[in-house]
Amino acid sequence: MKPNNILSPFIIFLVLVLNNPIFSQNWKKSLGKAKLKITKKIKKEIKPLSIKFKINKVNYNPLKSPNSLNLSLVFYGNNPNPIGLSLNKIEFDLYVNDKHISKFYNDKRIKIPKNGDFNFAENADINIIAAGKTLFYNIIKKKANYKITGTYFIKTSFGTFPLKINLMEKDIN
Repeated sequence: MKPNNILSPFIIFLVLVLNNPIFSQNWKKSLGKAKLKITKKIKKEIKPLSIKFKINKVNYNPLKSPNSLNLSLVFYGNNPNPIGLSLNKIEFDLYVNDKHISKFYNDKRIKIPKNGDFNFAENADINIIAAGKTLFYNIIKKKANYKITGTYFIKTSFGTFPLKINLMEKDIN
């Protein structure tokens, strides 16, 4: 018998097994369970970053854009872990006086050194109509409570893992 004749039944067997829906479902479940275990391990082993923010500037130009304002934010923090991180994407949700008013993203690479300090700047656009006039004036008069939540996307060889955390809450008076 030629070697090709021996491999042909084996290849046909593999194709039939791999295309079997039961096998595919079990494979997906196993992969999902492994991903969940890795996520739990990452959350258990990595200490949370200490991150604070400061509002540098509230930009409002009613002549240029009467229905929106822009907050210029500077984030600064410390990484207590013995390994550095490189975050490729962070998704932020901004709440003012417990009302969600903006979602903004950072697609720039942020390098966080091991056992070290870091900082980065972001801008958040706020729609006056969505925020409401009272909330809008509280932001301009600097009489508001800000809360920011974030989702970090950490890339590993097993896939990208989202880690959702509450970053900080701050009264600006």
